[in-house]
Amino acid sequence: MKTAKNCLPAPPASPSRGFCGAARRKPRQTIRAALAAGGYLTLLLLVATHAGAQDTNDACVAAGRLLAAAHAAQTRADWQAALANYQAAVSVAPNCAEALINLGVAHNRLSQTEQAIIAFQKAIAVKPQLLAAHLNLGITYFTTARYDPAIESLQHALSIDAANAQSRQLLALSLIARERFAEAAEQLEWLLAARQHREEAPTLLALGECYLRLKEFRKAARSFEQLAQLVPSSAKAHLRLGEALDNLSESARATGEFRRAVELDPTLAEAHYALGYALLRQGDLDEAATQFERELSLNPKMVLSRYHLGKVHYQKGRYVQAVAHLTTVVESAPNLRPAFETLGQAYLKLKDAPRAAAVLERAVSLSPDWPDAHALLGRAYLALGKRHEAQREFDTARRLSAQERRGLEKKVSRPKPN
Repeated sequence: MKTAKNCLPAPPASPSRGFCGAARRKPRQTIRAALAAGGYLTLLLLVATHAGAQDTNDACVAAGRLLAAAHAAQTRADWQAALANYQAAVSVAPNCAEALINLGVAHNRLSQTEQAIIAFQKAIAVKPQLLAAHLNLGITYFTTARYDPAIESLQHALSIDAANAQSRQLLALSLIARERFAEAAEQLEWLLAARQHREEAPTLLALGECYLRLKEFRKAARSFEQLAQLVPSSAKAHLRLGEALDNLSESARATGEFRRAVELDPTLAEAHYALGYALLRQGDLDEAATQFERELSLNPKMVLSRYHLGKVHYQKGRYVQAVAHLTTVVESAPNLRPAFETLGQAYLKLKDAPRAAAVLERAVSLSPDWPDAHALLGRAYLALGKRHEAQREFDTARRLSAQERRGLEKKVSRPKPN
């Protein structure tokens, strides 16, 4: 018995990734956050349906008239009537798997999730090898963000029919939601190799995101290159390809991909930030600042863009503008130590020693083993006439610097393994 299609939502978003201050951009700390903004999960699930069931078993014969009435109600989208008839069918024929599965589908259509789960579980008890029962149960768990039981149900479905693309898609997405990226990548690679579905582009995007998260940047770049060839107009493909190339130290190519991304979609989240950060590392402060400003015009709460913009203003000697931006940053990201340091330096340049000291004390509390913070705090104390406190901070900075130097020397002199 057929049922109407039901496109599924993506998993809920995770918090955005943290400060990116390394030499190269770090891979995204979350995939679900990107998906909630229109990413690949929703696209990948366009083929997902709550599968109905047909059962020619004698167990359903007694409920034939009720099943026919339920199907008629279903075709006219009268789910209340369909539910009533399926419930009646199950009461007449409790071992009819068709009635049980379609009862679960009707419950789902009416947002009665727990009742749907019970119906599918009963269908599995009647026919343990019935694909539609395991698949529908997996879909229901997935839509309610219960990813562990979804994984179990979908693995059962694949043990029955390893070629079922829908089960494999949903399994990959459930694994992504649980941050089991290596296993998700295996499922996505299978889908691409089998070519049993028409969702190759979102599958490539999902696969590339998994490899970014696994720090397998060469594989990520390969996936995004294929995606860019398949859909040349995809700004997201070029953005992610640039991110993978950046992590492979292919800076020139990465910058080109970031430029292509913002050309294709000037409103794409993080694209201007990515380009700005690449330009910043290349020393092009003015254009980097322009890109950070464009990112902030799209997303005023983008902390990293505001931090780097504030730092550019500081480096260009625009200390008042630097203070304005960095003050906003430390208010919204109170644990971002580099922002406190740069803000403290800006206050020192403006000869505002009291504010500099207060800000740099916070920087030291966040990173007590960071020599620079102690040295800067010592300068602030010296400007305030607190010579004893200043000497203490300078001594601490020297001690920590010496420890850091000895640690580096030890690493350099350590024999290389055979």
